[in-house]
Amino acid sequence: MRTAVLTLALLGMCILHCAAQQLSGFSAAFYDVDCLYDTIPSPFYDDGDYTPQGRLHWDSSRYGRKVSAAARVIDSLATDVVALYGVENEQVVRDIAAACSSDYAYVHATNDSDDGLDFALLYFGDRFAPLRTTRWHNALAIEGTAGQTPLTIIVTHRCASLGVLVARLRDRKAGPAAADEDNNIMIMGMPNKLNFPEYGLSDATARAERAGRGNRRSSGRWQMRDRIATNVSDIERCDVYAARWMLTRSGEPAPTYDRARYVGGCGRYLPLFIYFDKTFAR
Repeated sequence: MRTAVLTLALLGMCILHCAAQQLSGFSAAFYDVDCLYDTIPSPFYDDGDYTPQGRLHWDSSRYGRKVSAAARVIDSLATDVVALYGVENEQVVRDIAAACSSDYAYVHATNDSDDGLDFALLYFGDRFAPLRTTRWHNALAIEGTAGQTPLTIIVTHRCASLGVLVARLRDRKAGPAAADEDNNIMIMGMPNKLNFPEYGLSDATARAERAGRGNRRSSGRWQMRDRIATNVSDIERCDVYAARWMLTRSGEPAPTYDRARYVGGCGRYLPLFIYFDKTFAR
């Protein structure tokens, strides 16, 4: 019975997503691809486990399978932009984009983290135009336009100084001629407990969390590990996305590894998506 309840809850996530796909507004998603390393040892950080001779026996076959799985998730989301975390380098991002059936362009930035995992943004060029990027420790800000509307997308993973980054971006855009829409901001990822209201942002994932949904399964419970927060109104839907092929038989996200045992799943974290109604309509 417990497994059935979990499966039904996750199917509900899929139904919500499919219904939202019919909207004409702007759409975005965040997806932690969960340690998508290439197979080549790095001289700058320890990725020895993710090599053919390493503890996890990470070879080109397993790498190719995970790239294909990530691309399948992204194609299933079918959003205008997809923010990624957990990619090792630009070649990995390029491989994911090439494996997608949709024609995504991308922005990549090295994070200089201890584990070598980076951020990236896949986007449809006719829906979002990146104009400027700002690298920040454990965060990446991409300023651009969605349609004719300015929008800054911040991708983050445990950034301790995220509030400083948000304040700096806003100060740079401030001025007597600035319009409210010039400061449109969307934060996606793990925000390290940022007080969203203090920065004029609202947690768009809060409603799904209150309904008992989350994008990670831990200690027998769903947890909303990642967040989407924004100061943009006209949100039609923000939720977790899951499909049967992303889950184990018990209805949990299928990991790539269960400790050191290769499972071959997409990863431990489900993606989040958000749909805006008219704010960014062309």
